[in-house]
Amino acid sequence: MTYKLVFMADGAPTAVATDDLAFACANLGLAITGVERRTTLQPCLQGQPKIAGMIGPCYGGEDDGAPVIRYEDAATHAALGA
Repeated sequence: MTYKLVFMADGAPTAVATDDLAFACANLGLAITGVERRTTLQPCLQGQPKIAGMIGPCYGGEDDGAPVIRYEDAATHAALGA
């Protein structure tokens, strides 16, 4: 599964894609705080990790037919949601 972490850098969203979310979070100084338990979300998002300081998990499209799980920092979320 592919995970995409999106941060605002120099005024533009910058994405880090990884197949190893725990490793990426450790390198970026982020903490996995639990798992998504809401059953009203798309099935691919249920049970996915939650990350402190990030909005997500969100559906980020597909890569070779597999869902991409996306996380955004607050600045990116605000900029893309405006």
